[in-house]
Amino acid sequence: MKKDNPNSIGKTDSNLIQEDRSASKKSEKSLLSSKIAKSGVRKNKTDKNQRKGLIVIGLLVLVFFVLLVILIYKLPESPEVSEDDQLPQIDTANIRDVFSFEPHEASRYHSFNDKLVYFSQDQLAIKNYSGEIIYQEQIEFDRPIAVQSDLFFIAGDRNSSQLIVLDDRTKKFTLYLDGVFAGAYFGADQYLAVIDENPEKPGYVHIVDLSNGEKILTLQFVESGYPLAISFSNNLDFFDVLLINTKGSTLQPIIKRYDLEGNQLGQKMPGEHPFLYGKIFHDQSNNIVLGSTSNLLVLDLEQEEPIAEYSSGRVFEIISNSKLTAFTSMHLDGNLKIVSWDESNKRFTELEIDTINSLDGFISGNNLIAFYANNSLRVYDQNKNTIVLDQMINADIVRIGFNGNQLVLITKQGVKILDL
Repeated sequence: MKKDNPNSIGKTDSNLIQEDRSASKKSEKSLLSSKIAKSGVRKNKTDKNQRKGLIVIGLLVLVFFVLLVILIYKLPESPEVSEDDQLPQIDTANIRDVFSFEPHEASRYHSFNDKLVYFSQDQLAIKNYSGEIIYQEQIEFDRPIAVQSDLFFIAGDRNSSQLIVLDDRTKKFTLYLDGVFAGAYFGADQYLAVIDENPEKPGYVHIVDLSNGEKILTLQFVESGYPLAISFSNNLDFFDVLLINTKGSTLQPIIKRYDLEGNQLGQKMPGEHPFLYGKIFHDQSNNIVLGSTSNLLVLDLEQEEPIAEYSSGRVFEIISNSKLTAFTSMHLDGNLKIVSWDESNKRFTELEIDTINSLDGFISGNNLIAFYANNSLRVYDQNKNTIVLDQMINADIVRIGFNGNQLVLITKQGVKILDL
């Protein structure tokens, strides 16, 4: 029997093991090479995809900017406004002191163009800004009351029949009434309508020619009621008298229209709006505007229904110039509102003013309205419907007036001039 050679067997197994190992290594290298190759292919594909993505993003960004430029180019231009129609916002206006007096005298001074009028119970005087007296006379008034226009200053007394009319240089004339002075209303600078209050002969209205002081017309309203206010038409061909009839259980407002010869042209009784109207104005279309303490009403004398109505918690003041404007507030302590009558659209527009809820006085001129409360002064542009000046003054304001492009401030410290 032939015996197996253990050494031969051992060598053969060793060779086989080495061959298997060698084959295994070759297989692993081949597999690794294949993976590396595949990875390289995927990497190349990924790089290509990334480059394509960046190109697409770049194109999208470029298209976006092109569209943005086109859009901006096609936007409509802002409407041009002429320099004459613009009043630039004034941050702080220049103020200078021109005349000083004691605090208790402040209420006696009135701004009158480029002059000052000193009006007390015993003295009436015209002064310049240096305090020099241009005209002066001694008077005896119990309850002085002043009404003025651009050219005339009316010095009246609620307890007497005397009425003194000044221009900016001297006294024009003195008017004497049967009763006591109860109000004066200008018809431009040509006529003056005066309400003469007489318990024995109630309801007198005089139309006075301001050039000579002559009474050209006198009306008496015996049964119609008490005259409260008067307004002339824009071309002065007629005037409307606002009366209140106290007969019956209600107060009935009545409007009567007359020409300057005293002929009655019509009347209206706004019975559906039973407010106690105390003021009457005309807009630029000669529509009637009535004002009460809480209501504004626009009427046409020949039209049954009112044109427009505005109700508020409180109406402080009404200004009638090129554009009828009122100061109102929804509540007693609410913010002040400037309400303007828009004739073309037949509606009222509002501008609410923050941080101010009271009004001590105002003046209008050249489409500007200046108004104040204590030491806070503001100027409103009617054309732009905006506040163009908001300034604090270092003294309480008592009265203000326009003199060209200047505001004249009567304060408790004296007279100050503010340049607009």
